[in-house]
Amino acid sequence: MLHTRYARWHYRKLRILSATLAISGLSIMTSGIAVASQPVKHGSNHVKSSKSEPTASISVWFVSNPGPVNNYMTALANKFDSAHHGDHVSVKFIANTPFKQQLLTAMSANKPPTLFFSWGGGVLQQYIKAGDAAPIGTVSASWVHSFLPSSLGAVTFSKEVYGVPIQGTQPVFFYYNKQVFKKYHISSFPKTWSELLSDVAKFKKEGLASPIEMGNLSGWEGLMYLEYLTDRVGGPQVFEAIQSHQRNSWSNPAIKTALMDIQQLVRAGAFQSGFDAVDFGSETDALLYTGRSAMTLMGNWEVSSLLGEDKSFVTSNNLGQAVFPTVPGEKGNPANLEGNTADYLAMANHVSTAQKYVARLFLEDEFTTQQFAKTEVTSGQVPVIKGSAAYLKKANLHQYLVPTYNAVSSAPHFQYSWDQSLGSQLSAPLYLNLSKVFELSETPSQFIQAMNRAMTSVSGGL
Repeated sequence: MLHTRYARWHYRKLRILSATLAISGLSIMTSGIAVASQPVKHGSNHVKSSKSEPTASISVWFVSNPGPVNNYMTALANKFDSAHHGDHVSVKFIANTPFKQQLLTAMSANKPPTLFFSWGGGVLQQYIKAGDAAPIGTVSASWVHSFLPSSLGAVTFSKEVYGVPIQGTQPVFFYYNKQVFKKYHISSFPKTWSELLSDVAKFKKEGLASPIEMGNLSGWEGLMYLEYLTDRVGGPQVFEAIQSHQRNSWSNPAIKTALMDIQQLVRAGAFQSGFDAVDFGSETDALLYTGRSAMTLMGNWEVSSLLGEDKSFVTSNNLGQAVFPTVPGEKGNPANLEGNTADYLAMANHVSTAQKYVARLFLEDEFTTQQFAKTEVTSGQVPVIKGSAAYLKKANLHQYLVPTYNAVSSAPHFQYSWDQSLGSQLSAPLYLNLSKVFELSETPSQFIQAMNRAMTSVSGGL
């Protein structure tokens, strides 16, 4: 099964789309059809001018539930077919839960789809190492420069790019209730970790039971704290060593410091009672927009999630957005981000040369353009295509979308979510042991020992 974190993210995306489109009065299906009916403008290196150029039928496996995204992807395939005589793109939509097993079965049988949905990171790297995924281009390919550099880290290995972004970026920020901050006489969101702890203490002293709302039943929401704190304390190289399975890499002092910071936050009473027994969703959202909590650490889908729960809370500009605080003496750049850089389409290796040619053509023609960026903005997403800021400034919710785009544009490092980067064999013990840290039933040292053992069992300590 896919990690719960990502299944929930995609479920929330459908709600996000519905909520955002309700405000804009637009529809992805409509915009997709409009795109399909427009005159085709080819890139300079993609006009088919010779009968010797290969033609092929390609298949695309896309993770989605029934909804407007499916209609738009179908419209893109039809648009491409109309512009490229002899080529055909068929899109198969698969729900979150069965997708991973179906893809693994297809790869094992050497009968894969030509293009397949991917979150990048460790799972994609496993397919690459097995020889089942093919590079789409090198880091110097012209189409690569259409994207914000930080968006391709999760699909770039050995200077080759194995995925093309197909949906908006999803960095993690703190979101906060401005009215609650005003009520408790806190003028701005804390910029440092010590200021955050000080504000939590003030909220608690003056009667706010849960300064920070969190639903950590599945484990991924708490992981965002460990990701950011580790980066702020030790820099990107700490997790890079873990991701490359270096022996005892969980023993880095930055990990222990981050875990101690987390437990300090828990002991301060920052989270609501029972936070480890509830999942992210309507119940936790309600704590924020009703003022029973002051803030939450969440991906940028939180804006439209709240829009669907309490539209007036967002449209009245009561929702604030802030970067994760700095940590004194940190080695990581305070502009570094954590989260999901984007969703991607990757290409299978065990398909014909003609299919690879057409697949690359489809990706470059349909997903690297300003027209595609405009359509993403229309659907409430933040594109990772360069130049998108101009469209975001005119969009509904621009006060959240533009800062998100700017943060991704300027991020020196955008770390893909640890659980997806590591894959299921390590993410399962990571969820389990980190939950114990949040519950104060496991010490930082015990966490580190457990994760080093898990790493050894998976990779032999290599």
